Amino acid sequence: MEHFHFFHLKAETAFEPANKARNLLIVLTVIIVACFGFLFSTYSGEVIATEGLEKTRLIILFVALFAVIATVTVANTSASKKAEGWGAMKYPQLVLGMLAIFTYVGVEVTIGSNLGELLKSVADKLNNLNPLGLKVMNDAEIAPFISLYWGGMMIGRWVGAITVFNPSKGLKKWLLILVPYVAFGVILLVNFGSYSLTEILLFSVCVAVQIGGFFIAKDNPIASLKIFSTLGAIGVLIGIFASGQLALYALLSGGLFCSIMWPCIFTLSISGLGKYTSQGSAFLIMMILGGAIIPPLQGKLADIFSIQSSYWIAVACFIYLLFYAYKTKSVLQRQGITFDKKDEA
Repeated sequence: MEHFHFFHLKAETAFEPANKARNLLIVLTVIIVACFGFLFSTYSGEVIATEGLEKTRLIILFVALFAVIATVTVANTSASKKAEGWGAMKYPQLVLGMLAIFTYVGVEVTIGSNLGELLKSVADKLNNLNPLGLKVMNDAEIAPFISLYWGGMMIGRWVGAITVFNPSKGLKKWLLILVPYVAFGVILLVNFGSYSLTEILLFSVCVAVQIGGFFIAKDNPIASLKIFSTLGAIGVLIGIFASGQLALYALLSGGLFCSIMWPCIFTLSISGLGKYTSQGSAFLIMMILGGAIIPPLQGKLADIFSIQSSYWIAVACFIYLLFYAYKTKSVLQRQGITFDKKDEA
């Protein structure tokens, strides 16, 4: 039986060079630096933000995004034809995982980063309502909700750490229920007096949905990624199309659903890499740059279209993560690697 552990990154042999992979990543770095160098130059005090400039900024961000996707595609295609010189990138689970880390970090950061702007934007001036149909909030009123989002990330990380202590099956089931609410209690304590009873109950329901996902997934990284990617996409879609507290807490639940994805993606991406594990881990870490590209891309989409519709980019990220879970399962099975727990009680 395969075991899903929170940390599992020990390399067996020395770091091996991968010249083709290195050169491709250098090209990507140059493109990213050029794109952001241009973007930063347009934010000087002398530049007037016209509609044309905003569209140009959006195009540049899409160029950066396309460069990342193209890099992964070229690496995957080229390595499948001739593996020499690609090192760890000859493994499709790693190459696809690099894009998964990119989208995961991107969607995790973008939901929380743009949530404040969503809550304080004015959609109905007459009634002073934001796009969700709630009262427009100031920074002080928004802070507790941002805390809930990032606190949701903490809740999932605490639950993910349970496996490290290898509790018995009976104790583990109780911990899966108790630990999330203990972590939630810490959030409430830090923000003491900031939430109404209704708000506490609504987020408690979101936590209960997360707990249900943990029980269904049974520590299987593929199942976990499928379940929480689906829940994340559904949550953002509700945030786009619904209104009121339902839409708000659907978006806030994104922190809960994203919280367990990092170890899932890492476990799947380095599975079967053997002597390339260390190198593959380094490639994966590089892709956290998704947190620097996807949030500003969503911000520009919000400037040109609307803040609520800009969350479609988050939906796209969750859809890719769902695709990655299905695709990697088949890739690993062809390599004789499985994460099915047939003996799970």
